[in-house]
Amino acid sequence: MKRWPLVTALALAGVTSTVHAADLMSTWQAALARDPEIAAARALHEQAAFRQEQAKALWAPTVSAGGALGIGGADSRTQGAEAMGQSDVTFKTNVNAGALARASIGVQKAWISPEREAQSKQLELSAQIAQLQWQQAQQALIMRTAQRYLDVVGAELTLTVLQRQQKAMQQAASEISKRQSIGDASVMDVQEASARVSEIHAHVLTHENNLASKKVAYRQLVGQEPHQLMSIANVDLRPINLADASTWVQRAMHQSPSLQMMGLQQAIQGQEAKRIKAGHAMTVDWVAQAHMDRLSGQGMYGSASNQTAQYMVGLQLNAPLSTGGLVEAREREALKQIEKLRHDQEAAEQQVEQQVRDAWQSLSTAQARLQALSQSEKASKARLAATRQAHRTGARTTNEWLRAEHDAAQAELALLQLRIQTVVDQLRLYAASGTLDEPQLQTVNALLK
Repeated sequence: MKRWPLVTALALAGVTSTVHAADLMSTWQAALARDPEIAAARALHEQAAFRQEQAKALWAPTVSAGGALGIGGADSRTQGAEAMGQSDVTFKTNVNAGALARASIGVQKAWISPEREAQSKQLELSAQIAQLQWQQAQQALIMRTAQRYLDVVGAELTLTVLQRQQKAMQQAASEISKRQSIGDASVMDVQEASARVSEIHAHVLTHENNLASKKVAYRQLVGQEPHQLMSIANVDLRPINLADASTWVQRAMHQSPSLQMMGLQQAIQGQEAKRIKAGHAMTVDWVAQAHMDRLSGQGMYGSASNQTAQYMVGLQLNAPLSTGGLVEAREREALKQIEKLRHDQEAAEQQVEQQVRDAWQSLSTAQARLQALSQSEKASKARLAATRQAHRTGARTTNEWLRAEHDAAQAELALLQLRIQTVVDQLRLYAASGTLDEPQLQTVNALLK
C-alpha cells in the first residue's frame, strides 16, 4: 500500500492566496492543502485507526460494577435444618422494611466467540478499505488539478491564437477596403472580409468567457489566481516508454484501488455471513463475579440483619439450541450478496481494462499524430504565406486568403489540443492502472516550460 507524502501540503496550509502557482506541482500542493473534498477524504482515512482499535477492543476484558441503596424487605423460612445437634430445626427471619445495600462487580473476557472473530475481521478489512479510499481520493485530486491547470493553459493559448487570427483578419479587411477604394477590389471582397472579422470577433468573445470560467474553477480548487502558469506549447511531448497493453491491464488488476476495494467488500460480506452463522454457535467466556447484599431492619421476629455474598471465577458457556430458522435464512441471504458483489467486480474489471486500453491506445499513437499535426501546421503556415503573396498580385481571391488564415489557426489549435490530450491520457493511464501519484505528476510537470 502506498503512503502519500503530505509534509509539503501541510507546510503550504498557511500560505496566503497572494502566492501564485507557477507550475503543476505547486498547483497540486496548494490544492492538497485546501481542497474540501480531499479534506473530507483525509478525515475518513484518519477514522481507520479507530476501527483497528475497535477490532482489538472486542477481545479485551470488560469490567462492570453496580451498586444500590434503598429500602427493602425480606422473608425467609428454612425447615428440616440441623443445628447444635438437633435435627428438623426451623429457621425464620423477616424484615418488613429496612436499609438495603447492594454491590456487585464482574469481569468478562471472550475466549471462544465466532461472532466476535467475524466482527474483528470486518473492522480490520474496513480499515484497509479506508486506506484505499484515501489513495483513490488523492488520485482523483491529481486528475482534477491537472485538468483545471491544463484547462487554463489551453484556454489562454487558444485565445492567443484566435486574437492573432482576429488581428490578421482586421488587417486583411483594412487592406481590402483600401484596395476597393481605388478600384483594386470588389464590394464582395469587402463584405467577405467584414463577415470573417465579425465571425472571429464572436469566437474571441466566446473564448474570453471560457477562459474566465476556467480561471474561476482553478481559483476555487487552488485558492490562487492562475498567474504566470508554465505552458505546454512548443515542448517536446514524447509519451512515456509504454509497455504492451496487457502489462498495463495486469498492473491495473492488481493495483487499482477500486478493484481492491471491491475485493475487500466481498471479504467483509463473507465475514458477515460468518457472523450471522455464529448466531447459534457456542461461545465460551472467562468470567469473574462478586455480589453482596446487606439488609437490616425490624421484622415480625424483632430486629433482623441479613447479609449474603457470592463470588465465582471460571468459564461461562452459552450454546443456543434453536433460532427457528432465522439464522439460516439470514446466512443464505448474506451468501447471495457475496455472489452479487463477485459479479459486480467482474463487470468493474472489464470497465477498468477498457479504460486502460483506451488510454494506452491513445498514447501509443500520440507521437505519430503529433508529428502529423506538426507537419500540417507548418504546411498551413506556408500555404498562408503563399496565399497572402498571391492575393496581392490578384492570383488568389479574398475568400481564399481568409480561408488560409482560418486553416492556419485551426491547424495550430488542433496541435495544441492534441498536446494537452496527450498529457491527460498519460495521467489517465496511470490512474486507470492504480499507479498515479506524485512521481508521475512530476514527470508531466517536467514537460512544462
